[in-house]
Amino acid sequence: MTRITQRGQSMVEYLVAGAIVVALIAWPIDGHESALALMLDAIRVAYHKFIAAISLPQ
Repeated sequence: MTRITQRGQSMVEYLVAGAIVVALIAWPIDGHESALALMLDAIRVAYHKFIAAISLPQ
């Protein structure tokens, strides 16, 4: 194999591994929310609390 084809093969391997990681994070487990949904919900709650704290009078 030449160096260029080896580089192309490693790119495919990284792409497959990355797709598996993203699928594991985004896929719901046992009918519950996925890790991604839980994280986005936590960010939403924190943002609402932050906005509420900022809007309080000084």
